[in-house]
Order: sequence, then C-alpha cells, then structure tokens
Amino acid sequence: MCLEKLMLPIYTKVLEKSVMRGKKPSHIMVVTDGISGNAKKFVEWCRHFGIKEVTFCLSDSGRLSERVACRLKVPGVKINVVTLSGRKEIVLAVRELVNLVEKGEISPDDVDEELFEEFLEVRGSPDLIIRAGETIPDFLIWQSIYSELYFAELDWEKFRYVDFLRCLREFQRRERRYGK
Repeated sequence: MCLEKLMLPIYTKVLEKSVMRGKKPSHIMVVTDGISGNAKKFVEWCRHFGIKEVTFCLSDSGRLSERVACRLKVPGVKINVVTLSGRKEIVLAVRELVNLVEKGEISPDDVDEELFEEFLEVRGSPDLIIRAGETIPDFLIWQSIYSELYFAELDWEKFRYVDFLRCLREFQRRERRYGK
C-alpha cells in the first residue's frame, strides 16, 4: 500500500506528459447518475488539456440542470447538462420541424441533417463518452453515433485525475473510423 502511494504521483506525471503530446477529444460526454464535487475538477482537467466542450448526462430535472451548468462554469469550456433521453430529444426536434412545415415556414425539402441538428439540445458530437458503469443510457443518440466509448470500472464519485488521463490515453490509442 505504501509503495502504491509513492508510485501514483510518478505514474500520473509520466502519463500526463504522454497524453499531453497526443491528440485529444474536443468534446467529452460523461454519463453519470448525479453531479458531484468531482464534476468541477473534471471540467478543470478538460480545460487544462484544451477540451472545449463537456456534456454531463444525468436524470435530474431541467431547472436543476441549469443551476448545475452555472456552478460548473470554467472559462474556455462549454458545459452542457442533459436530462432528456435521446429518444425524447429526437421526438421534440421532429415535432418542432413538423410545426414549421405546417406553418409554411419551411418546405419538407428543406429538412436535412444540418437543419435537424439545429433543433437538438446539444449540437456538437462528443468525441469520447465516459461511463462509470457498464451501460450507456439513450442520451444524445443522434450526436453520439460515432463517439468513442470508455467504460470506467469505478464509481464516478471515485473518479480521479489519473483515471481521466487513462481515458485520454485510451482515446489516443484508438483509430477513429466514423462508421467506415
């Protein structure tokens, strides 16, 4: 146990230097059951590595989501807090488009992927999805189709900086093929 405590800071520094040199995601999505004090640290870690957008997916109420997003603000990092299931998000987007077509504000021929994405809660596609657990709930179904998945074998409350670095290292090792 004592040796592990001595080695962890050294291992963390070596891993940090290695990760700093490689490609990094521009948008990370975290699927969690709730936002903890860890979330603010996570956003700071993302800023340190130039990650521009972080999306937290959880099952809180919408109003709570706005308060959480404000609490997590870090300069240079866009924060999204998503509470809608992906299916519901898509249904709502389709309803809005149908209303615009019915009002004659747009033609059905105007509807394409780009226009559809304007009606989604989060428009950017996450490069990396981190889930502390084994399942991915149906958040951001449209946006996450080509995202890399990382399943952390620990509880989000215990997620440490070294675990974050391991996620980035794993992302760097993957060859992104975008469905090809």
